[in-house]
Amino acid sequence: MSMRTSSAAAVGFLSLLLTCPAAWPDALTLDQAYDLARGASEAIHVKALAVRKAGSAVQEAQARALPHLDLQASTSYLTNPPTGITVTAGEFGTFSPEIPPHTLSPLQSSPISLGTVSLPSSDVQVGAQLHNYFSLAASLSQPLFTWGKIKNAIDLAGIQAQAAATDLTAQQRDIARQVHRSYFSAQLALQSIPVLVHLRDLAAGAAKDRQTSFDQGTVNRQSLLEAQANLAQVESKLVQAQQSAATALEGLSVLTGADPSATTLSTDFRTGMPAIDEQALLGKAIASSTDLARARSTAGQAGKALDIARGGSLLLPDVSLGVNFNVAGQEDLPYSAWDWNNNTWSWDVVISLGVKLSVFDGLAAARKVEEAQRDVEMAAQGTSQQEKLVRLSVRQAVDAALRADADASDKRAAADLGAERLKNAQASFDNGMASLDDLRGADILYGSARLDLLLALYTREEALADLERITGERL
Repeated sequence: MSMRTSSAAAVGFLSLLLTCPAAWPDALTLDQAYDLARGASEAIHVKALAVRKAGSAVQEAQARALPHLDLQASTSYLTNPPTGITVTAGEFGTFSPEIPPHTLSPLQSSPISLGTVSLPSSDVQVGAQLHNYFSLAASLSQPLFTWGKIKNAIDLAGIQAQAAATDLTAQQRDIARQVHRSYFSAQLALQSIPVLVHLRDLAAGAAKDRQTSFDQGTVNRQSLLEAQANLAQVESKLVQAQQSAATALEGLSVLTGADPSATTLSTDFRTGMPAIDEQALLGKAIASSTDLARARSTAGQAGKALDIARGGSLLLPDVSLGVNFNVAGQEDLPYSAWDWNNNTWSWDVVISLGVKLSVFDGLAAARKVEEAQRDVEMAAQGTSQQEKLVRLSVRQAVDAALRADADASDKRAAADLGAERLKNAQASFDNGMASLDDLRGADILYGSARLDLLLALYTREEALADLERITGERL
């Protein structure tokens, strides 16, 4: 009894929401749900970061073609530097220079002495070292010719960036597909609930009348149990619809970030089938299929990997230019202390042209080229196979969409017929020409036809969404 009470309360709440849309603060359209999901999806954000990462990889590959400069600097302290040898003043003797008299004046008869000069004139240290030691080295390298390996590596990184962008597009389509499924699953459940509530009321009334007739002895127990079974079946479907609505709305909330308790779904099922041009859709699918784009990217990567492997074959020299600059000395900073004429400082520049090639590697390079060739062949097969699968998927999606549309037309005609039967049964009941059971039977048939129509409309939406996922365009 408590389960029926809680179910009735839930049905009353959902029925109120359906009959009084003004009570909802906001109306969420399907396009708005798409936009919200693209902004809220962590999966899309991850793929977007992967695209940025791939872009950085392209820049890294491009940087390998530019000059590379390394700088190294060090300072050291010698705890016990060599003291060297001290040559004292005058250790090599002395001499007295004189100015000859004829260089001064014809009247000067004697030379002029300039005094005594010691050799050396002061104490001199030879080989002595300071405690400090500084060194600075800079090396510049520039590849000149690499047999296309750098260029192919840049192209390979570009193809990988395109593959990352394809993954982002595929993720966006997958999220849109999930939003579409959750949105119309909720619509199917929410629109089915009022119909099921009405059918539940009809089945409850029929079961109550059968119970009265059984108590009066006018019907047997089987007739009563059939009415009770019909009521239980409708109540089961009602509970399923309620739970499906709650699950779909929660899924939509997770995808979009919208509060399902404060949002009404304003986009209804399509009233008609959009124009289906299979050849045009096939062309769009081949041009925009993410699966086919991935296969093409794989083929492009395999081709560039083959070019790189060929560039690394034997006896293909890589040529590069190198410039090295070295400075070392013992004088303390600041720069005014640097004395380039002092032998405590030295510098040098080395310019070199280098050639590097592999002479023998046990046929490893040749085997690598063969592996790359097999990858190219497999990628070509994969691309051809994927194009066939795209064609097949378009055919299957068009088949499903047209079948679903035909079924929706059939169910709509059945619902219209059920409505007309109910109208005639009501008129016959009002004129005393039909019984209450006849009226209830017509009403139940009409309700069942409405449920079948809703399911057919949902199936058509699903088929069209699959077609949109393949082609990347809204129909």
